[in-house]
Amino acid sequence: MTKPELGIKRICSNCNLKFYDLHKSPIVCPTCKTVFVPPTLAPTKPRRLPDASPAAVQKPAITPSPPDAGSDENTDSLVKDENEEDDQIDEDFEKE
Repeated sequence: MTKPELGIKRICSNCNLKFYDLHKSPIVCPTCKTVFVPPTLAPTKPRRLPDASPAAVQKPAITPSPPDAGSDENTDSLVKDENEEDDQIDEDFEKE
């Protein structure tokens, strides 16, 4: 278990010794007396632009097929009902 009064555990870049910095500045390795320079992180680019909005998804237009000789009127009415519901959902979505 680490003790907070010891500071942060460091590794010397010269002799690879592990040591605590004891909250001192500058940080010096106790064996080889090399001054420890903490690595600085290079700034990174954000993954997304903050103002980017998702592109609108467009559904391909459905072309009605000619009625087949063997088609049932009940299935045609079901397809019409579904299309009407889809249109209503699209209108509601565009309002938001």
